[in-house]
Amino acid sequence: MTSAEFSGRMALTVGRLYRRMRTVDGGLSHGLLSALATTSTHGPLRLAELAERELISAPSATRLIAELETQGYVRRRVDPADGRAFLVEATESGLETIQLARSARAGVMAELLDSLDPADAAVVTAALPALERMAATAWS
Repeated sequence: MTSAEFSGRMALTVGRLYRRMRTVDGGLSHGLLSALATTSTHGPLRLAELAERELISAPSATRLIAELETQGYVRRRVDPADGRAFLVEATESGLETIQLARSARAGVMAELLDSLDPADAAVVTAALPALERMAATAWS
């Protein structure tokens, strides 16, 4: 198999797995859940920082945060370093929502792994550290 063939199959497979996990996101779109997770992990943060971390435009970050705020998943507070700006942080409800989504996604992955024969499951398990390094490189 050529590198191009492998890369295409890998992209297709990762995309299919991702779409399967998205079916259990607790009613939040990918963008909303991702912004909420970034806010909970790196917050409190300014909208510009959220946009940078999420690789989205500032207006998109503003829309996502407005929706998350409406649903009670984040709150804004004045930035103590600059009273003209504000910081966004996850609420307790937002943190619970992220945890539920992560647990649901883990459950989906567990079901999929359980559907494999033991030899294939071992191969996937052995590949995880390399996949984690690849994912980390994608966001650095």
